Amino acid sequence: MAQAIDSLLRSYYDNFSEKYKQIADYIFQEAQFNQRLTIQEFAANCGVSTATISRFAKILGFDNFQAFKMALLAKEANTSPLFHEINANDTFTTMAEKIFSSNSNALKATWSLLTEEQLQKAVALINRAHLLSLFGLGASGIVAQDGYHKFLRTSIPTVFNQDYHLQLMQATKLTDQDCAIIISHSGQNKDALELARILKERQVPLIVITSFGNSSLAKLGDITLLSISEETNYRAEALHALIAQISLIDSLFMMVAVNNGQETEQSFKEIRAEIDRTRQ
Repeated sequence: MAQAIDSLLRSYYDNFSEKYKQIADYIFQEAQFNQRLTIQEFAANCGVSTATISRFAKILGFDNFQAFKMALLAKEANTSPLFHEINANDTFTTMAEKIFSSNSNALKATWSLLTEEQLQKAVALINRAHLLSLFGLGASGIVAQDGYHKFLRTSIPTVFNQDYHLQLMQATKLTDQDCAIIISHSGQNKDALELARILKERQVPLIVITSFGNSSLAKLGDITLLSISEETNYRAEALHALIAQISLIDSLFMMVAVNNGQETEQSFKEIRAEIDRTRQ
């Protein structure tokens, strides 16, 4: 987290209060920070109180200002935008270059926010699950279905339904012995929040994948993994977030598969044998 303060702030920015946006804007504008920086100096530079700085740091997941300052000190000057706007004057090859570059930046920014502790906890929740259930609607449903397709290859029973009403039924059948993964770009979709509400009522361990760190859904997750999305006019379409979310699912799948080597290998062999049989 110490090396990804700008990426972290982008994932929280839209849901910040005006005071918090003021702090974030100041951080974006500053290329480097002084090692002797005090909380009083930083608060004065941002035009807010020291108490606001302390709350801001805790919202971002830092224990105190000192930990927050370490992230500020690790901030690297970067004059190029994280994501690139596409305009009508661009050639098609330029458009493609910007898309590839933005996808690559989204993956790097998303990876920079991952921690070993987060991933270990997420894998542990999946490994101990009697049933792994994936949830997602719209574009997020594509990510959930991709996860379902992958986790079917493991020894962990896995379910996913595209229909929302079936997802509601699916959620009501889970217990605290299972595990759920909900994917939502905004983290504010009312249907996704309803699914999360049901899961929390039933005390189902919940892994959330979203692009907004302080969204309503992010706050409900036992583990929340952030997918950094594009900062362009097409943000609402979550074009780059989709790539990052699929990569997070890929990572969880591979970690679980490697962690359960023998069981996974046996499952792979059985599935491959049946698929090969259809190709003869």
